[in-house]
Amino acid sequence: MNLLATAEKVNLVGFDGPDPKYVIFWIRDGKQVAKTVCYDDEDYRNAMAQAWKHEGFEVIKNAGS
Repeated sequence: MNLLATAEKVNLVGFDGPDPKYVIFWIRDGKQVAKTVCYDDEDYRNAMAQAWKHEGFEVIKNAGS
């Protein structure tokens, strides 16, 4: 079964704010367990100060930032 949707037929629900500067995916036991959305460098520094709680992480930087 294929499903096709267009913006006119889908009710989009979510945050309609600024684009994030970074998204951090936190890894524990080899699995992604959480993510943190950072809107500026201060958010990023605060989040990374907590990195010791996790086994690893992956950071995605918004190309437009």
